[in-house]
Order: sequence, then C-alpha cells, then structure tokens
Amino acid sequence: DLTQSSADLVGRIRGGDARALEELFRREYVALCRFANRYVRDAAASEDLVQDLFTTIWANRARLDVRGSLRAYLFTAVRNRALNARKHTLVEREWAREESAPEVRVLHRAPRRPDELLDESERDARVRSAIAHLPERCRLVMQLRWQEQLGHADIAAIMGITIKGVEIQLTRGLR
Repeated sequence: DLTQSSADLVGRIRGGDARALEELFRREYVALCRFANRYVRDAAASEDLVQDLFTTIWANRARLDVRGSLRAYLFTAVRNRALNARKHTLVEREWAREESAPEVRVLHRAPRRPDELLDESERDARVRSAIAHLPERCRLVMQLRWQEQLGHADIAAIMGITIKGVEIQLTRGLR
C-alpha cells in the first residue's frame, strides 16, 4: 500500500533514517524535476530546486509534518519553490532593466579613483590661484560665472555693467 509506505517513510525520515530519504528521493526525483521544469523552464534550475527541497526536508526532518499524501506534499513544495524562483527571476530582470536605463547609470556612477581626485584637486587649486591674480572686475565676473553659476544677465545686473561688458571680462579672464 503506497499510503502506508509513505507514512512509514515519513516516520523513518523523521527518525533520522537516511536510507528512507534516499528511497523517497529515488522514487520521486525525476517526476518532481519534470514538474518543476514546467514552471522554471530550465532543467538545471529544476534539478537544483528539487535537490534543495530534499536537503531542506532532511535538515528539518524532526519537524516534518505531512498531512495527507506525501506525493502531494512534495509536488506542492516543488510548485511553491518554482513559483518563488520564477518571481525572483522576474525581479532580477526588472532590476537589471532599470539599472541599465541611462538616467540610472548617471545616478550610480562608479566612484572616482584617488588619482582622478588628486588631479582635480590640483587643477582646482591652479584655477583658483589664476583667478585670484586677475584684475578685480575680471575676477568678480569669473567668480560669479563659474563658481556661483550665474548667467550673463544676472552678472551684468550685479556688477552694474552691460552683458557685452560681462562677455569681454569673461574673454579676458579665460585668456
């Protein structure tokens, strides 16, 4: 009787009988892999799923509680694991798709290397020094434009000069 032998197997597994687990594994493995493959469509992943189920059964054997058919229990457990695996795969694909979007790549730039940071620091120091040695009006225009990010019209209003005057000072400063 299959039901009696299933109940016997569960009892033996719960008691720590590794041969009982091996017997169950040999009896159900192929069918469970085929069943899992319907969900995940990957033979290797299906085998991993079923092997993981048997590993979990063995690890938690003392708490193994099968109500009803052992076979139904196994197929339900495989189905749940396969659905979780599929859901996880979809989440990974969605994450990969989102991470590859151009606007996300800009947000997650790779950290700058120390030599790049040093080069930038040295360049900034040289630029600040050069700006400090400019005539006052030219220096103020350069600072408002490049450090404060103001437009030509705003600089002209602040300095009380024309936009053309701002452009002339910027040209001199850049030279």
